[in-house]
Amino acid sequence: MHTPRQLFNQIMNYERPERVFNWNWTFGLYGGNDDRGTQFWQQTIDRWHAEGLPREMDTQKQINDFFAVDRRLGLELRTGIWPAFKKEILEETDKFVVSINEDGDVIRQFKGAALEGSMPEYLRRLITSRADWDQVKRERLNPDSAGRDSFVIKLDGKVLIECAPGAGNFQEARKLLLESDLPVELFVGSEFGWPRNWMDVTGISYALYDDPDLIAEMMSHIATLILTVFKKVLDPLSVPIDIASWWEDMAYNHGPLISPVWVRRLMVPNYLRVNEDLHRRGTRLIGVDSDGNCEKLIAPWLEVGINCIFPNEVAAGSDVVDLRRKFGRDLHLIGGIDKRALARGPEAIQEELERRLPLVSQGGYLPAVDHSVPPDISFDNYLFYQDYLGQRCQHYMDHWLPI
Repeated sequence: MHTPRQLFNQIMNYERPERVFNWNWTFGLYGGNDDRGTQFWQQTIDRWHAEGLPREMDTQKQINDFFAVDRRLGLELRTGIWPAFKKEILEETDKFVVSINEDGDVIRQFKGAALEGSMPEYLRRLITSRADWDQVKRERLNPDSAGRDSFVIKLDGKVLIECAPGAGNFQEARKLLLESDLPVELFVGSEFGWPRNWMDVTGISYALYDDPDLIAEMMSHIATLILTVFKKVLDPLSVPIDIASWWEDMAYNHGPLISPVWVRRLMVPNYLRVNEDLHRRGTRLIGVDSDGNCEKLIAPWLEVGINCIFPNEVAAGSDVVDLRRKFGRDLHLIGGIDKRALARGPEAIQEELERRLPLVSQGGYLPAVDHSVPPDISFDNYLFYQDYLGQRCQHYMDHWLPI
């Protein structure tokens, strides 16, 4: 029996596996509580408790165990805002909380379960001028700040080890990553997503026109910061990374939030710097997590070594079968199962899976719901989806198409 780590790498290297790696997202944080957060909304779990899910199944670990999710270890470095801003509540009502978040934004958001189905309202962004950028770069994005070499290893939303080179538990952390039966996923950072968060979509869009040198400086500085942290942490760790993941969220349902022209001009050189370093360390699978329709960004991503995309939102027009046909096996894919089909019932679920799952026979594809699982999906529908998915994946693995 192969370990989840071996299984993951077999599939992504186009080797025939004995079963498909059961990849799921870590979303659905209820009230910001990572312990209860799963690939399902908490409202989904609350519904399922009334429909047959044992009520004691309420933490991420318990729910992942129940649905036999294949885990992966998350290796998180201090490549972004550091030190983080202190969270602070500025105002609170029966429905809303106004607070400063870890990124220094002032936000207003719903309280409790209503938080899951909404986005925060940003009352003040971190960066609104070049002077703001200079201050943030100096105070919160300094590669040499104390603590930049610290890192955490996570499983099921919980921190297993918090460590730094030279710390007493460093060899324990290194051994865990070296000997784990689980694939290791390194979170890299973000070239567009972070600046967009710091400035908002409108702010970064205007800046690309009014002051492109500012955005170029931001993106170059981020790449330098990431590489500096890699040297501080990955050099002494010297462990294999199974997948390195960028986070961008740089598209919506009609295409990218930034022109591919600007991607090539500003982002490609910085992606190359970081990804070439990852390649030197032996990492061959480099993914990007972006919602929306990313198709126009895939060609430049492939050019810089980003060869895996997820979650491939169907509602945004992303079709994993079509993407494989256009880009071939150079492009690895994760996700791509329309969550809306799961809400409609068994017939729609079967139709959706039969449309996507032939890719399983080619390798390089991990089928999964195209984001977190919302509460309009019944427990019975999800169980049917999981059972049918397992059956059909086995069928397509039995009809494996070697390269």
